[in-house]
Parts: sequence; C-alpha cells; structure tokens
Amino acid sequence: MVSVGLSLKPSNLPEKTLAFTNKCYVSQSDLQQLCPSGGAHIYIEVKSCVFTVEAHKAMEPGTIAFNKVQREFARIGLNQEVFVKQFPVPKSFDLGTCKLEVDFFLKPAPDAARLEVRDEDLDSIMRKNFEQQILSVGQAIAVDYNGTLLKFEVRGLMPPDLGDGAAVKKVNAGLLASLTELDFQQGPSGKLHVLSNKLQQRNIFRPDFNFEDLGIGGLSKQFGDIFRRAFAARVFPPHMIRDLGVSHVRGMLLHGPPGTGKTLIARKLAKFLKAAEPKVVNGPEILNKYVGQAEENIRNLFADAEKDEKTLGENSPLHVVIFDEIDSICKSRGSTRDGTGVHDSIVNQLLSKIDGVDSLNNILLIGMTNRKDLIDEALLRPGRLEIHVEISLPDEHGRVEILNIHTKSMRDKGYLEKEVSIADIASRTKNFSGAELEGLIRSATSYAMNRKVSFTDLSIKEGDFQVCREDFDLALDEVKPAFGQHTDDFEKCIPNGIQLFSDEFNHTMGSCMSILDQLRGSTHTPLMSMLLHGDKGSGKTALSAHLAQGSDYPYVRRIASDRFVGFSEQAKISAIAKIFEDAYKSDLSCIVLDDIERLVDFVRVGPRFSTPVLQALMALLKKPPPKENSRLLVIGTSTDAQFLEEVELLHSFNVSMAIPVLSQPAHYKVVLESLPGFTPPAVQEICGGLAGQSIGIKTLLLVAEMAVQRENPVQFGVFKECLGQCGIAV
Repeated sequence: MVSVGLSLKPSNLPEKTLAFTNKCYVSQSDLQQLCPSGGAHIYIEVKSCVFTVEAHKAMEPGTIAFNKVQREFARIGLNQEVFVKQFPVPKSFDLGTCKLEVDFFLKPAPDAARLEVRDEDLDSIMRKNFEQQILSVGQAIAVDYNGTLLKFEVRGLMPPDLGDGAAVKKVNAGLLASLTELDFQQGPSGKLHVLSNKLQQRNIFRPDFNFEDLGIGGLSKQFGDIFRRAFAARVFPPHMIRDLGVSHVRGMLLHGPPGTGKTLIARKLAKFLKAAEPKVVNGPEILNKYVGQAEENIRNLFADAEKDEKTLGENSPLHVVIFDEIDSICKSRGSTRDGTGVHDSIVNQLLSKIDGVDSLNNILLIGMTNRKDLIDEALLRPGRLEIHVEISLPDEHGRVEILNIHTKSMRDKGYLEKEVSIADIASRTKNFSGAELEGLIRSATSYAMNRKVSFTDLSIKEGDFQVCREDFDLALDEVKPAFGQHTDDFEKCIPNGIQLFSDEFNHTMGSCMSILDQLRGSTHTPLMSMLLHGDKGSGKTALSAHLAQGSDYPYVRRIASDRFVGFSEQAKISAIAKIFEDAYKSDLSCIVLDDIERLVDFVRVGPRFSTPVLQALMALLKKPPPKENSRLLVIGTSTDAQFLEEVELLHSFNVSMAIPVLSQPAHYKVVLESLPGFTPPAVQEICGGLAGQSIGIKTLLLVAEMAVQRENPVQFGVFKECLGQCGIAV
C-alpha cells in the first residue's frame, strides 16, 4: 500500500456535536485519495500528530476540520495549509494502560460545587466513544458528561505486560483497545473528584514488595500491626473510607529500647513504599538558630502533601514523613527552659499540620523514640500519633530470625562452621537487642580473623577461614546486653560465697528459691516482692546478691545507696524509676533494693528520711509490669524492719523474712572449719567461748579474716581480741 499525502486547509467542524468524537473530517474524495483501500478505522498524521479521520458530506474538497483541542494539540491555525498523510498502524500498537487526567473543560469558579464522578462511568464513555482511536501523551479530549463539559488529558501510556519478565517501558502513543486498562485521576482544579473502586495497593507498596526482603527479624507481629492500622485502609477506594465515616491514620510512634529495630523498620518502609518519595529526617535537623526557621522547616516537610491534596484530593498519593529521635524536638510544652520557646512552637506547628483546621489526609507521620515519656501528650492522642507500637527486645524465636539474617551471607559462602548452632546462640542471648546480636556476630568474626592474622608481619595465615563455636563463646563473654544481667554488681557482694550454717538458714534459703521458681513459671503473678531483714552483718546483701545472680533472670539490677552519692532527691527518684522502666521491657526481671534505710536517707536523729524517695519506692513496689506476660521480682534488704513498719513500707512487700544469725557452737563450727588458718582444737575452743552469743555470718567472716592476718594458725585469744574490736564482747 502506497501512502498518499495531501495539502489541506483547516476549517471548523460542520456540526457542533462532532467536537466530542475526537475525530477530524474531510470530504469523501479526499478520504479516498488518502486511503484508497478504505477500512473501518482510518488514521492520518498531521504535524507528527495522529488522528482518526472520517468523511463528512458537508466537507468541501481540499479542507479538513478539527475541533479546538485538536488544533491546540497539533498547533494548527485556520489560515495555514497542513500536509496530511495516512498513518499505517504498526504491529503490537495496542495500549496496556492509559492514565487520564479528568477536569472541567473551563476553569470553575472558586465557589463552584464539587462534582463527583465514578471511574466506571468515565471508563464507559471512553470505550464507547474513543475505542480504536490512537492516543498520544499530552493529547486532550473534549467529553460531554451528562451536560457538563469535561476535558480528558492523556498523562501516561504503557504497552501491555506480556509476562515474559521484560521491563515494560512507557510509550508516547498507542491504540485504545478493549483490553486497555484506564486509570483516571482528577485534575488541578480540585473541584472534580474521581471515585474509584479499584484497589490502590500498587500506589502504596512497590510491586516487588516482599515481607521476607525487609530483613527485619523478630518483628513480624509489630509490622503486621503497623500494616493493619496504618496501611490497610489506604488499599481501599478513598470514597469507601469516607462513606464509612472514618479518616485515615495520620501518625504512628515506634518506641522501645535502643537497638531494637525502630529505625530499621522506618528505613525499610521508606524503601518499599511507592507513590511520593518518603522524607526521612532526624529530629535535631529541624532546629535552626534563626527565629521562625524551625517552624518553616516543619511546614516545608508537608508542602508537597498540601499541593497534592489541593490538586488531587482523595486520589492524592500517600506522603510519608519519618522522624528519627522525635523526642528531641517534641518535648512536652513548658518543660524546656531555654527562654526561646522554639520547642513549644515546633510542637504547635506539627499539631496544626497533622490535625489542625487545614489538616491533611494524605500524610503519614512516623516518629521514633527511646523516650516516649518525653513527648508532648497532645501529640500522642488519636488523630495525631495515635498508633503506639512498642518495638521491644526480641524473644528467642525473634533472635533466631535476626541471627539467621545476619549470618545468611556467611553461611552461603561457607564461612560459618556447620557445628555452630544458631538456636543455641539464641538461647544464650537473652535480652539482646537486634543491634547487640549484630555486634555479637562482628565480635565472633573478629576472633576468627584474629586467628588467621600473623602479628609479626600482619600477613594472613594459610588455611580455610571459618567462624566457629569457640568464637561465639568468646564473643558472648565480650558483648553484654544493655538490658541483661549486671553480674559484676553482685559478685563483689558475695566474695566468700554462701555458707549454709544452720537448718533455719537452709529453710530460709529454700523459701527464697521457691519464690524465684514460682515467679519464673507463673502466669498469674506479674509482680512479687520480698524483704530480707536482720541484724547488721547478718549477710542480707550477700544473700540477695546470691538469689539475684542465681535466678538466671534475663534482667537483673542492684539499686544501692552508693551509686546515688551527690544525687538530689529528684535525680535519685528518676534514676530508680528508670531501672524499673527498663525492667518492664524484659519478660523476667529481678531488682535488688539493697539497704533500704540508706536509700531513703534515714537517720535516727530526728528521725529524718526522704519522703519523696520513700513514696516513690512504695509506688514502684505496687506497680505491676505494664507489658503482658512480664514478671518482676523485687528483693529488698533492711537492718531496721521496725522503721519500715512505722513508715508503712514493710507492708508494701508481699513476703518478709528474717535472716537467721549464728547462735550455737555447731553453727560456728560449720563456718570456721571451712576457713584456712583454723585448726580443729582452736575451732573447738572458739566455739565453746562463743556459746550464748549471736553473730551475723558477715561479721564472723570479717573477724576470722582479721584473726588470720594476725596469727596463723589462729588461737582463741587473738580471735577474742578481734571480736572485741568489732564490738562483740565475749
């Protein structure tokens, strides 16, 4: 077929109704010259633009009629001739997807009523009037919609996806076929809204979104909660959510201990979210030395969302703003005394953007913090940062997932010894955060590398490189979790171990151990507290340390007066409360309140004590862990149970046990026989001389050590002298 070209003079349409056909018209004779073979659909090319052409009886030869939008698209004037030739349709020219912007043909008045149109109605109009026409990017089409003049503008064209794995690239033109998917979006006037029943999931997550690819171990439940609360509703059509009478969630707060994966979740969300590019900012970056600049920085974060909300309305893409360390700029108003009020104004500006008079519905603010308690309460209520997701320490299953993620490459490349058990490491890393587990793997790898490096010339020794079980054993001794056991605090409290010197003491020890076991296996006792009281030197501190250390609870802490020297009352209360808050993050915790009288600054002159600290301890002893399935054991020690009873602190403990002292020769014999420097005759003489005395185990051990330093083997005379120096008369 030979294509024939004609020079034709543009003219107006012979009938006004033809303006809505998107076709151009020529005379019958000119059409036969342009396309001698005829056909159901004939296409012509004019100034590189393609149109569908038909013959009309009112058209004179040598002329061609266009409507207004066609002339504007092809830049055709009425007084100039144009060269017209037939356009042969290439093979595979059908369109797969056509994106159309719909708006009023004429700019509506500012007070004009909003028009809502359904996408299925627009789809029906397009297919009825324009199917088998060739569309080009940027082309406009005039449409009569129930008496209202609308303009459809082609915004994007894609060929069909053949499913062969080849990348689908955009095209500039194509044929509107029956299988072409039409996607309508509203125009910039904001007065016309397109209601769609199509699922919008592709506009939220990337097509290649995969939960496994997130690489987030032990947080599947938390991520599921985030998706349910923040993203599930956005998959449904916007008008459906409006008809339900609910609004989208605009903000969420991820909080929890450091290193548990808050920033990781946000970073992965930013990677897999489609639509508008997520904005990730650190809280301190908002601050600025110039007056008003910090508030402007906040406004700039929402500028793009405001623009899309104004032009696209309900069909606006989701805009995600991710705030790391949000507590640094959103502290409770009035709590910062810098004299500038900058933090307060930042909070106010943020509140107005999220939930103010001109609040946006196309935003999602994700904040992350280790200190939820510092954030202004107004920011945490529903309608603002209403979703609070605690990213807590991973359980054993979560630790297995995290370890598998971080050792995957090591395993695939054969660098991890087969004997290394991930499950065993996970069971030995209680209360490790995700970041600490990653640090553990780095430490183990460093030990493995160290074996292969020669210190003399820093060369690498020959042989296979593998990370083995022994490397992880060494790493576990080196890397300690922030919310784990502080064993060093307890080891110094029991330098001589625990001496089981009497049946009464054995019974007390057994009662304490049964409480530890009860709490470990209980599902109905979230909080248990016991008080160990007795005379000075009776070994209360050593026993409490032994119980805490032997409990094998993941989180163990000791609160003693020596760590608060120089603290104000408020600082001491905050420090004690922080330890309890940290304990709540663990499934099983133990806190030792050693020497309670000293903690509350009790002195007998007066008597005087710190009422605020006392009240804080009473409140903490009665507050169960807020986290479900968490259990806390509090062990207190006291030398003056009468004082605790007078100030009503004694009854805040569930259990109160008196620590037995040594009071019989048999008791002294058990202890002294196990010590160096004491011969059997000397032990016999000392035990006889101590008949009728009551001495605490700590005091006896101190006296024994003093005596051995002076005389070895020890005789009763030296021992008696040392007793007198310790205030015990024999």
